[in-house]
Amino acid sequence: MKLTDEIRSLFSDGKEWIELEIEYAKLTMAEKFTILLSTLVLGAVCLLMFMVVLILLSFALVDVFKLLMAPGLAYLSVAGVLIVLIVIVYLLRKPLLLNPIARLISKLIVGNPNI
Repeated sequence: MKLTDEIRSLFSDGKEWIELEIEYAKLTMAEKFTILLSTLVLGAVCLLMFMVVLILLSFALVDVFKLLMAPGLAYLSVAGVLIVLIVIVYLLRKPLLLNPIARLISKLIVGNPNI
């Protein structure tokens, strides 16, 4: 075998290796995108269900407050409770929302995709 044949074989093997690496990168990105998208969809569904539960619990709390005060004050009291909850979630947004999302994305991009 001549040196030129070996060089051609080396270039051919290198080209095949690069094509396989590109294909592997595409499959890895598709897997990570699928995990991220499914997590987002699951989060959206859970958020929607939580909102429905929160609305039902708010009406139940209004009925409880109606036993203690006028109906108008009961609705205002529940609105006040919800505003306090919104403020608490806003103040704790970093540990409740931003940090878990950042951890998920960094695990997908850098670390092991088996979350």
